[in-house]
Amino acid sequence: MDDEIDFEELRSQLFDTYEQQAPLGKAIVQLLSVFYGPTSIANITTALNAIGITTKTGKKITPANLRPQITRLLEIQLLIYGGGHLPQCNPLIVEMVTRQVATLDLFEPMLQGVANIFHPRRGYGGQANRVRHICRSKDELYREARLALYQQDYKILPQLFLDYSNYNYYANPIALEDFLLDVANNPFDTNWLRTLPSDYHGTVLKVLLVESTALLEPADDLLAQLEEHTNNSNELRVLLVEQYLLRNRLAEAEAVLDIVVDEPSQVYGTALRGTLALMLGEINLSLDYYATATKLARKQLNKKAVIGGVAGLFYMLALIKSGQPKHLKQAISISTPLMQGSGYLSNTYQLLHELALLHQGQLAARQRLLELIECYRDDESDSFGLFFSLLCLYWLDEDEAKAVLPRPLALFAEQAQEAGMGWLAMEAAELLSRLAPESDYAQWCAGRASVSIVDTLQPQSTWELSLKALTNVAGPATRSTPKSERRLAWFLTLYTKHWMLQPKEQKMSAKGGWTKGRAVALSRLAKNASEFDYLTNQDLQVCNQIKYDYYSGSQYTLNRDAVITLVGHPLVFWEESPTVRVEIVSATPELVIEQKGDGSLTLFMEPAISPGDGITLVKETPTRVKVLEVNTEHHRIAEILGKRNQLTVPAAGQEQVLAAIQSVSSLVTIHSDIGGEMDDMETIEADAKPHIHLMPAGAGLKLSMLTRPFPNSGAYYPPGTGRKTVIAEIDGKRSQATRDLSMEKRLADDVQQACPALTVSESAEGEWILDEPETCLELLLQLEAVEENIVLEWPEGEKLKIQNKAGIDGWRLQIKQEQDWFSVSGELELDDGSVMDMQALLSLLDQTSSRFVPIGDGQFLALTQAFRKRLDEFRAYSERHGKGARFHPLAALALEETLDEVGQLKADTKWKSHIKKLKESKTVAPDVPSTLQAELRDYQQEGFHWLAQLAHWGVGACLADDMGLGKTLQALAVILLRAPEGPTLVVAPTSVGANWISEAQRFAPTLNVMQLGSGDRQATVDQLSGFDLLVCSYGLLQQPDVAELLAEVEWQTIVLDEAQAIKNSATKRSQAAMKLKGGFKVLTTGTPIENHLGELWNLFRFINPGLLGSLDKFNQRFATPIERHQDKQARLRLKKLIQPFMLRRTKAQVLDELPSRTEITLHVELSGEEKALYEALRRDAIAKLTNTDAKAGAKHLQVLAEITRLRRMCCNPKLVAPGVAPASAKLQLFGEVLEELLSNRHKALVFSQFVDHLTILRNFLDEQNIPYQYLDGSTPAKQRKQRVDAFQAGDGNVFLISLKAGGTGLNLTAADYVIHMDPWWNPAVEDQASDRAHRIGQTRPVTIYRLVTKGTIEEKIVELHNKKRDLADSLLEGSDISGKLSTDALLQLMSEV
Repeated sequence: MDDEIDFEELRSQLFDTYEQQAPLGKAIVQLLSVFYGPTSIANITTALNAIGITTKTGKKITPANLRPQITRLLEIQLLIYGGGHLPQCNPLIVEMVTRQVATLDLFEPMLQGVANIFHPRRGYGGQANRVRHICRSKDELYREARLALYQQDYKILPQLFLDYSNYNYYANPIALEDFLLDVANNPFDTNWLRTLPSDYHGTVLKVLLVESTALLEPADDLLAQLEEHTNNSNELRVLLVEQYLLRNRLAEAEAVLDIVVDEPSQVYGTALRGTLALMLGEINLSLDYYATATKLARKQLNKKAVIGGVAGLFYMLALIKSGQPKHLKQAISISTPLMQGSGYLSNTYQLLHELALLHQGQLAARQRLLELIECYRDDESDSFGLFFSLLCLYWLDEDEAKAVLPRPLALFAEQAQEAGMGWLAMEAAELLSRLAPESDYAQWCAGRASVSIVDTLQPQSTWELSLKALTNVAGPATRSTPKSERRLAWFLTLYTKHWMLQPKEQKMSAKGGWTKGRAVALSRLAKNASEFDYLTNQDLQVCNQIKYDYYSGSQYTLNRDAVITLVGHPLVFWEESPTVRVEIVSATPELVIEQKGDGSLTLFMEPAISPGDGITLVKETPTRVKVLEVNTEHHRIAEILGKRNQLTVPAAGQEQVLAAIQSVSSLVTIHSDIGGEMDDMETIEADAKPHIHLMPAGAGLKLSMLTRPFPNSGAYYPPGTGRKTVIAEIDGKRSQATRDLSMEKRLADDVQQACPALTVSESAEGEWILDEPETCLELLLQLEAVEENIVLEWPEGEKLKIQNKAGIDGWRLQIKQEQDWFSVSGELELDDGSVMDMQALLSLLDQTSSRFVPIGDGQFLALTQAFRKRLDEFRAYSERHGKGARFHPLAALALEETLDEVGQLKADTKWKSHIKKLKESKTVAPDVPSTLQAELRDYQQEGFHWLAQLAHWGVGACLADDMGLGKTLQALAVILLRAPEGPTLVVAPTSVGANWISEAQRFAPTLNVMQLGSGDRQATVDQLSGFDLLVCSYGLLQQPDVAELLAEVEWQTIVLDEAQAIKNSATKRSQAAMKLKGGFKVLTTGTPIENHLGELWNLFRFINPGLLGSLDKFNQRFATPIERHQDKQARLRLKKLIQPFMLRRTKAQVLDELPSRTEITLHVELSGEEKALYEALRRDAIAKLTNTDAKAGAKHLQVLAEITRLRRMCCNPKLVAPGVAPASAKLQLFGEVLEELLSNRHKALVFSQFVDHLTILRNFLDEQNIPYQYLDGSTPAKQRKQRVDAFQAGDGNVFLISLKAGGTGLNLTAADYVIHMDPWWNPAVEDQASDRAHRIGQTRPVTIYRLVTKGTIEEKIVELHNKKRDLADSLLEGSDISGKLSTDALLQLMSEV
């Protein structure tokens, strides 16, 4: 206490010295109080000059004239040296000085001066800078937080501390509450504290009041402030109630409790009502309140929430006072989590926890409780821990308490009284009156309204507690046969020299089985065995073997003798195979006498005994463990045999050996080749047949091969090894058998040769591990073939069996038409003659992908590999329907091979005519219409014939040739073929529509080509007839009136060009397209799949609806397995299903004459300024997205927006920071590349996805006087064609094109270079754009440049290109594919490169 007075006096003296300083000295101390941490002379000089402080003579502050001032202030201790030997304000007065300067006009200029030094672009007059400041040290954090606090900018405080914790990995987190306490307590100033906002004011009050309670220090000022500020805060009201109770102001506490109504405060408020009830002696009412509070807490917080704080202590006292077993159990459960996380009350919870254990009957808790009392009874920083340790000593040992407690109790009572803690003072006085009746303290308690907690328990002698414990040990008579839905199982792990047991609590599941179990700590079984009311007597015997390890101070372990108590226990399992029961049997070491070929004898112990061995475990079989107890006599025998565990005796010593055997036969089991133990022993013929032990191991099996010489009894041995003569007790009689080791070895080898599954599995010492379930079932089939030569042994309750076998020749099907589908019913004949209907077969196939189909109770139906493959194809192309299945008529091609191979097929006439038409369509080969004014190449003729065949069949087609291979021409050929029968509709992007019109007029002049525009559309449609071709844009198609108009026409042919435009089923254009009616529907697209397989599904919904099923079915069967799991079989099945209706040829396959195409990535190195800007944007994006509360969909959009911002910065900094952007490195590289190309007379197409980026490029070209053409999405169709034609004619050396607007339908072969200024997500879109130059008509090699900025998100997008190449190719060529990017995957792209 004296030290503290000196400390306060020193603070006062320093502040007086500060007040006496000249203006300059005073200003320096004030400024450094605002700086807070160590500050350089240069920064102090800068700030003083910014404020306008000068020397006494009016001169400007310089480092030279400042240093003497700093030295003087250091000498008088107003400043001290901090980190880096830099000056800082003395911490004793730093807050006093800052509080003073905050009231002066000088404060704002000082804030601005400090701000300008640390945040040049941020002032303190407005909001924080756009990229928020992250503090890197505690001094920096406190400086920023103090500036905000004293400026009353309270909103930024929580974020400052959150950022400090999140972005400083190795720094200890600092709580805002700790900071507020440090500032408010240095020194405590009631008036300044009142200036804080109510929530911060309340936080500081709460911490200070708790601290004063723990230290028993007066806190009347704090209590007065708390009473003033509780009007609008139920949280503060609850705190006030707690203080009133501790001060014995019960009536006032109850009055405040009556106005605590809000839900968050009701939990602790209700618990405090329980505290008040207990103080008034109403224990049952108290327990009711606590039960209600607990229920509220678990509803509002979580299912395991408990009542803590001061109220929780009184809850513990109420439960202990009740004394009922359930209440003691509850007290232990409540205090367990509170012993660690309750601040200064944790010690008290530990005391009451051990007290509850003791009264539950666990005597070991008494010693632990005494040790805790010894630790806490002198702790003056913990008032509750100190008092309750004294109280517990009284309850444990009244005589000892009378001898040692009166003096410390008297001191405690006096201190509590001075601190205003009336209740603690009265309880201490009450206890003193029991220990020293003659004292005056009894008068303190006269007339008290509350009931003392001293009477919670009566002091008990050790013998009384022992008798109570003895009663608990006896337990109820029904203990041995508990009827419970829980049980304790023991899980065993065997090591080379030791073993481990893990107890687990298992519950009865809803299906009547037992769960895997939850591990139970040994400490719980040692301390609280009574809480497990289902333990059997044998379980309790094992629990009695748990000991406390005093050396570690925290560990409980099982004695080695524990395993002996498990002999015969019904619930012992392997830890590695938790469903396999282990039989624990008792045994003794064996003495073996083997006779060699020369007549000599070898004596050894089995197993070998080492010094110190007491308990040895031997795994005899996969489900049987022998427990050998090694006693003193066994050790003596081992010593006689020697360290090598072997004694060799010559043949002449046989009689002495027999005599020795007779002497030790009562101590060990004898196995002797020369007899001698029992001459009348029955001899049994040994069985050499291999015993195959199968045991679950993960998803597979572990196989052990052993022999058992005695049928159904005795020990097991490895085949062909070990002793010849063996002894066992059979039906109570000792029997002997002589093994034929060579026969055992031969029979075991025969089994291995008959089971190829064993040759592909790991083996070691007669054990094989089969990891794959498929291999396990193959093995069972192989073992079944040799079942007469083996004994197959399964663990209890574990058995697999091949019940039946089946092949495709036993599958009998019937097919008939039902509306637009073909239905299939049938049955499968099994090898035993029984029959399984189609519905049952399909249901079983859903359970596994293996050819071994589970049929229940561990039994399987074995299908041939070929049959399983055909069944999977059938299921992929059909759907369940009634008692069978049904499939789309167009799936007939994919099912053709399967249906040809079934054992029997019956079909109706509709199916037969369907197949007939299918076969006829394959022979259709019409001539190319003579009116087509073009010579088709060979591959184009093949494409025309393919389209004509599908049209004849009446199904749709997807022509997916590579860009530039003449899809339009092939489509025009089939349109001409069908034109006489009716009108044709072509839907194309606006940019491509003009191309269709010109190509049709050029190559098919007999067609009457019209464009649907803004005129009388109804009249145009009404007059349509044969040879009419109507061209419509997707933009018009999605207009409701146009969609309805076109949907009324029966079109002869419908062509959707660039059909990826309808890839999204949710768009209006897609929905409008689905309503169109036509005799033959054709899709032409170079990219049938750009991002994911859902796009393919929608395209096929247009040309062949129903073929791929519903979207959910398609995702289940194809999209999810292919995209997420890279399922090769699913990909092949999808390919087989769609291949008849999709034709794709690449340029490399069909165009030998097309010139080469070279792709080159040019890496852009950002300047230092650009890197800094990029990193700032990246960090800002991550911070925003980390703290967002947006839902999943909205967050995905936020992530995309931030990524787009980063990508635009990579293009050109002007796109994200127009006013302060540094020069663009990418623009510089573009200029260098372009200069080289143009100097060598090349022409280039330049693509960017950002129109404003193209604007920057246009300005650059204008400055360089480079002629160019320009095209983006806003360019009218007529001008598009004019500019394309002009470029092709030589007008302009560069063509600037927006990626989406010019990526399709343009022919720009005049260019031989393509420059992609920024990478797009999907490489297919870039490829389309590049193919504007690399297509038919190009005569020069084409070079494609991609400008990619190093160390940025652009590099990661290019990495995606390598994984995400054209999805259509993956189906037609077999390459890999990937789907959409998740939000997490997008966030990963923004991680550091």
